[in-house]
Amino acid sequence: MTIANALEKAQKSLTLAKVNSVRIDSELLLAHVLKVDRAYLLAHQDDPLSPAQQAQYLDLIKRRAEHAPVVHLTNTREFYGLELFINEDVLTPRVETEKMVELALRYAPQNSRVIDVGTGSGAIAAALCLNRPDLDITATEIDQKALKVALSNFSNLHADVKLVQSDLFDSIAESFDVVVCNLPYLADNADLMPEVQREPGVALFGGPDGLDIYRHFLRQLPDHLAANGFLFTECDPWQQASLIEEAKSCGLKLIEEDYFILGFQKEG
Repeated sequence: MTIANALEKAQKSLTLAKVNSVRIDSELLLAHVLKVDRAYLLAHQDDPLSPAQQAQYLDLIKRRAEHAPVVHLTNTREFYGLELFINEDVLTPRVETEKMVELALRYAPQNSRVIDVGTGSGAIAAALCLNRPDLDITATEIDQKALKVALSNFSNLHADVKLVQSDLFDSIAESFDVVVCNLPYLADNADLMPEVQREPGVALFGGPDGLDIYRHFLRQLPDHLAANGFLFTECDPWQQASLIEEAKSCGLKLIEEDYFILGFQKEG
């Protein structure tokens, strides 16, 4: 079986399974098996696969046809230029979340203290650390399995981040100049794509309207956000008006509004 034959067979299987991004997924998985990039596949269509490579690839395609996310099959995800280890224990970092990193990098004062609450894979904290070595960064996570993933990423990327097991701020005494978070914000009855259903519920669901965890977080926030400090966070566009009102009641003013990302500053 050649590269071209393998891709053709894979794309037929994924099409029958009604998988999105059939071509990209088939190429990503074959590139993962061969340890090459996608451009290599296009330039080497007639190269043969070894029996072991063929078996591994067809197994991955079978699992993808069952709607296992590609990131769970390759255990890698690119985020803000970093290669992260991802598994089924953490939320897959989204492209939209990179905007939060951009805003935090722009607003964080020199040598300031930053905390990433509910870090999951550690994506946000690692990106901030490696792009702003001057920052003193702490990351929290309640889930033990997710903590292991974050620790692995910080170690692999040589990111100097203090990692603390904590339910929001419960184990945190200090205050910070910048707080970033991407907490669970899906409503409990949200209709999810099959791939998203494979992600950990603890990282997805936030009560009837999705904002229960954010309300608890915002009640704790004033004691941990320095005067004139910044909060950058994420939610669905339809939730933004409610979250903005909740934030205002905690003494925060809106300074940035993007499709998924909101930025606030503490007043006074």
